[in-house]
Amino acid sequence: MSSTSHHHPAGTGTGGGCDPGAIDELACVAAGIQRRAEVTQEHLPQLREFQEKFNSARTEYTKARLAAKTDLDEAAATLGKVREQIRCRVTHEQRHCLQQAVDKVFDDIRRCTGGWGCCVDDCGCVFDDSVGGDDTVATLAARIARYTADTVKAAACFTGLDGELTALPERAAKIKTEAAQLLTDVCDAVLGKDVVRLYARLLVLLRRITEAWRGFGSVSEFVDCLCKALLCVLKGWQAIAVLEGARAELLCKEETRAKACERKQKETVEEVMAEYTRLCPPCTPCAPHADEAEEGDPDDDRTTDAA
Repeated sequence: MSSTSHHHPAGTGTGGGCDPGAIDELACVAAGIQRRAEVTQEHLPQLREFQEKFNSARTEYTKARLAAKTDLDEAAATLGKVREQIRCRVTHEQRHCLQQAVDKVFDDIRRCTGGWGCCVDDCGCVFDDSVGGDDTVATLAARIARYTADTVKAAACFTGLDGELTALPERAAKIKTEAAQLLTDVCDAVLGKDVVRLYARLLVLLRRITEAWRGFGSVSEFVDCLCKALLCVLKGWQAIAVLEGARAELLCKEETRAKACERKQKETVEEVMAEYTRLCPPCTPCAPHADEAEEGDPDDDRTTDAA
């Protein structure tokens, strides 16, 4: 990002005189550059960490997915046995009502958890780091706050996706264990009597198998989403660093103007004299021209008369 305004070199002004105010101008530019660097350094470790995780994500997620598939296939086979044993003990109406209840509860779960699939979208990752002449400290602060919220959300998305590398196989293993337990309970003399509850557990586990992938149909879909999240975080912190630098520069200029105003109020006469000198610089006496000296020289007149 370029500075918010063009600056004249220190020591030059519109009238060719000394312009010490250019030093304040340069100091504010430096403050903006420093703030931009600080914000960049603050978030660089997170970006490095995300970069390393992304580089190994495809391999690690492929392993996690294969392990999960093995357990989920075994769980599905077990649940098939459960269905055979209890389906005829549950009426059609009971099965229909239970299926509706399962659909309702899982829909609620999706809504409260944010749903499955990719947790970032292109519309939420648009960051404009341009600074216009109409921008103020307040407008930049508002944009920084909005972009920070979007970037933090994208970072949380990346972290959640990265967690799937361990969560997916753990989730599948748990489903497999619960499926085996359900089969045991169906054969139990006491627990096996509550067929409606057993059938509800069956439907829940079948739905969990379907949704175990969290909306990702393949490794490529997962990695693409992870990449989007990483780029969103990167672009977000880049834009925020630029805007933070611009905001720091504008803050510095506001403080400089406030100090100048205070000085003019306290040292009004001195400021008036300085402005007077700038507007009406003292004239330097000029040496007479040669022809003027000849015409006005009384000695020349006396020399002519003597001749």
